Amino acid sequence: MEQVGPGGPTHVGPFEVVGVLGQGGMGRVLLAAGPDGRLVAVKQVLAHFADDEAFRARFRREVTASRKVSGAYTAAVIDADPDAPTPWLASVFVAGPSLGAVVKVGGVLPEDVVRRLAAGLTSALAEIHRAGLVHRDLKPDNVLLAEDGVRVIDLGIARATEGEAEGDTGLTRTGFVVGSPAYMSPEQAEGHPLTPASDVFSLGSVLVMALTGRSPFAGTSTLKTLYDVAHGEPDLDGVPAGLRDLVARCLAKDPEARPTPAELHELIGPVAPAGRQWPSAVYGMLAAQRARIDGLLAGVPVEEPEPSPVPAPAPASVTEVDPVTVPTQDTPMPVPQAPPEETRPAGAPRTRRRRVAALVAAGVLLVAGTGGALYVRDRMNAPIAYAEVPRCQEAREEVPLDLRPSDTDSWIGTVDGAQMSCSGGAGTAASPTARVRWDLRLGGNAETNAATQRRHFQAAAAGQRAASRLGFGTEAYWEVAGPDWTCVLAVREGNLSVRVALKATPYAKGACETKAKEGARAALKAAQS
Repeated sequence: MEQVGPGGPTHVGPFEVVGVLGQGGMGRVLLAAGPDGRLVAVKQVLAHFADDEAFRARFRREVTASRKVSGAYTAAVIDADPDAPTPWLASVFVAGPSLGAVVKVGGVLPEDVVRRLAAGLTSALAEIHRAGLVHRDLKPDNVLLAEDGVRVIDLGIARATEGEAEGDTGLTRTGFVVGSPAYMSPEQAEGHPLTPASDVFSLGSVLVMALTGRSPFAGTSTLKTLYDVAHGEPDLDGVPAGLRDLVARCLAKDPEARPTPAELHELIGPVAPAGRQWPSAVYGMLAAQRARIDGLLAGVPVEEPEPSPVPAPAPASVTEVDPVTVPTQDTPMPVPQAPPEETRPAGAPRTRRRRVAALVAAGVLLVAGTGGALYVRDRMNAPIAYAEVPRCQEAREEVPLDLRPSDTDSWIGTVDGAQMSCSGGAGTAASPTARVRWDLRLGGNAETNAATQRRHFQAAAAGQRAASRLGFGTEAYWEVAGPDWTCVLAVREGNLSVRVALKATPYAKGACETKAKEGARAALKAAQS
């Protein structure tokens, strides 16, 4: 949640824009206020969809279908304009953290709370399916824990199940469907047509995540996760006996074998009423969210610190992979076998050809399939995976600092990462006036590496001055410079951190910080992602 940047919209339809809630594959979501003062979430689609008349036709149909969905368990649609230059849809703003954020910050949920969660999600799916929709992207980040119960959000990639053959958009003309691999159904992973049973499978995976902190198909790569969803057995370790049968039925490979929402209600049984639906941590997160909204409304936004995650029960629990688009064909394309892990001698430098892990996380992997291809797309908030730090000779060409060769330059490479330090400037080799250091974490999947880097970065940031609104990087701080340096800026992005240190000559105080920002941005760009 942040302010709208320069040049951003001030109004969408009758709504006054307050801030930005986020951005996804279909567009961005704005926090806005109606003429009556009620807060709404306004979703604007991306420009290339707006230029597609077929998309507008489908968007119009989905708006009509979405209006039929009750707001009891979803964010009710209250207005839309599919014919605007930038089509938009406004729904009731629901205050509450996502299930993914709650588990990350507060840990897994107890069995009785998950049973309540399952009942709410089952009711939500019943409403969505009754309106003729399949959600297609039910995942922890699309489940909000509101004060009075659960809400399912982001029907933006749902498709009306009636009349799918007509008016296909550019997405459907090329045979693409969208979703998040760890929470896809087998038929979605393999590109088959979807029915409401697909959402039931996703529900099972979401419940496992709430109970264990991980998807039951948390593979070490996107391709491995897709293969496991389609062909592997779910990992139900940690699922309590009272919910294991319910979850296992939802995760049946055969859609016909999965229970319907009505049957799920019978399996879940009655849920006792409660004044407080969730653990106390959820209400603390709600209060913090309200404070940030109050700040935005007052024009004084409250800083949103990145919460420290609860330690995961196992390395696989922090695995998350990118949403993908899977081509559909007359003959279904089998999900390819996961590629073998690459091995290399310890300490050997990583070459620029070694890009598989980075490409999977960055969203540009192309793998040949049976008569087709698998495209992996990027998504907002996905961990950026850097594979290599630059050498000083390369960095000198890309970073706008005088990084002439110095005897203080150093490169250290290990199996689990690499460090590169480049110095230079008008001073002597022993006393440079500019220094840039890259610190790369490797050794695990993208999420694990980013989490490791984050822990080290936040430990170093203790007691330092936060550097906000840089426009790049995940988090940053200004280091107390001391007598040797005028300004020192540290920035983290995914599994890479960079540190730019500059002296007063030739950089005066104000110019020093501006130059440090330019240097840090270029230093991130110079690294191989």
